[in-house]
Amino acid sequence: MSEGPVRKPAQKVIRPRVGNERGVFRMGTSQIKRVGLGRWYWGDIYHWMLTLSWPRFFLLVGGLYMVTNVGFALAFFLVPGSVSNARPGSFLDTFFFSIETLATVGYGYMNPGSTYGHVVASTEILLGMVEVATVTGLLFARFSRPTSRIMFSDVAVITPFNGVPTLMLRTGNERGNLILEASVRATLIRREMTLEGQIFTRFYDLQLERERSGVFALTWTILHKIDESSPFWGKSQEDLQKEGATLSVAVSGTDDTLNDFVHARQTYAAEHIFFNHHFADIMSDKQDGNVRILDYSKFHDIYPDGTTGGSMPGAALAHPG
Repeated sequence: MSEGPVRKPAQKVIRPRVGNERGVFRMGTSQIKRVGLGRWYWGDIYHWMLTLSWPRFFLLVGGLYMVTNVGFALAFFLVPGSVSNARPGSFLDTFFFSIETLATVGYGYMNPGSTYGHVVASTEILLGMVEVATVTGLLFARFSRPTSRIMFSDVAVITPFNGVPTLMLRTGNERGNLILEASVRATLIRREMTLEGQIFTRFYDLQLERERSGVFALTWTILHKIDESSPFWGKSQEDLQKEGATLSVAVSGTDDTLNDFVHARQTYAAEHIFFNHHFADIMSDKQDGNVRILDYSKFHDIYPDGTTGGSMPGAALAHPG
């Protein structure tokens, strides 16, 4: 009886992320906190607001809206007579008048009742126009920013391929479009000790079986042959863990729908690289009419080498298409 697929290997596979903690750069399982930098630069606020998640972005916009209106409502409230027809001592009336002024709505029931009121209202209108223009620009920039839906396998494997030990990992295009002039780069990052006894972080660009493709439509199995020139040569998983090794992979190309550059990246720590395993075949021989089935539910499945379950090494799509 064949062994079943390893949907999620014995230990939980954690997909590494970058920048999910303030001030910490995360790659694989390594976390690096940067200190000693110069003071925060105010011009980075635009970049920061573009990288916020949508819930946090709208929470920030809503908070700014409330703070602005409460601030100007207090300015009107603290000077009686600033707002005509507002109920005496009613902060709620000045708050709603601030909202109407900020939005330049002006329902006509309440209006500035003094020179001071006109000055505050004019200031709020100017600030409101600036805030609306800023938020509109940020919304447009966030919506118009090109994004990719490129998925990566949860793990990478090392298995014989045409008689040569080969590092393999999968990428897939989750959208129904094409990525033109696609390219992939893979880098091994590890710590080494120099002859002088210093710990040094080295970056090794991996030679891939195929680094470019005119069209990336479905899946792409990325292959790196492990020979004497490979930084993986003679290494075991324990060696990679001792060296704090991390495999970084980046895929980029031009989205044919957006006609713009898109990219995606993923990192694999040493524990995410499985020796003597291979990926399951996701291309089914069964046909639905004249259409072959590409089963993404098996995209992350791996099998130990020598088992009959799944595909043998390299049976999955080795090139994009």
